[in-house]
Amino acid sequence: MAQPTQQAQVTRVRALSPTVRELVLSPLERKISFRPGQWVSLQLPVGEHPPLVRAYSMAEPEAASGHLVLAFDHVPKGLGSGYLVTLKEGDRVVLSGPYGNFVVPEPLTKDLVFIARYTGIVPIRCIIKHLFGAPQSREMTLIYGGPARAELIYHDEFTALSAVQTNFHYVPTILNGQEAAGESRPEGELVASLFADRRDVFPMICGVKTFVRPLRTYFTERGLERREIRVETYD
Repeated sequence: MAQPTQQAQVTRVRALSPTVRELVLSPLERKISFRPGQWVSLQLPVGEHPPLVRAYSMAEPEAASGHLVLAFDHVPKGLGSGYLVTLKEGDRVVLSGPYGNFVVPEPLTKDLVFIARYTGIVPIRCIIKHLFGAPQSREMTLIYGGPARAELIYHDEFTALSAVQTNFHYVPTILNGQEAAGESRPEGELVASLFADRRDVFPMICGVKTFVRPLRTYFTERGLERREIRVETYD
């Protein structure tokens, strides 16, 4: 059964990178309760047959204010992102949700391996912020790739977190091969170097299908069942 829609008001807009924006929405009719990793559906008044429906994951856990923090990349000639990039404080959008199963299993009995490319980091960032809202006993590794350092959104936040949380390991990688500092290997190579002999992990992978599927295959070929791997794609 479809979730009921409601209006939400834009309360903040900020740039996270040259191409990615963060949008904070305040639902006007009822609070949306969600699990970290889930997404909402926006109905946008554009396209040949509006509304144009697009899904966006929450970048921060549920807050007492009820605000939803979303992030999106401005795709050249993209109808949805082209509309969202014009929004300003006070504007309204129609949304519904939450949806999705890209959530951490409960109870958590294995170490977590997060693997993201570009804006695939958005739901993973929400999950990580939620998990470290309380003491954690499991090890967590984040492998995060982007086309350039400037496009690794929330990079400074993850760097700071890894400096204070001994069980959080952050491995950023730049994929254009032109920035010398740090890793520049594809995420799959980093996974193979770090987890080739590990079966006691729970991978969570987010990005486009051509990125996610080979990584899921890598883990299944090493003995993990599909239900032991959680994936989210956005294309």
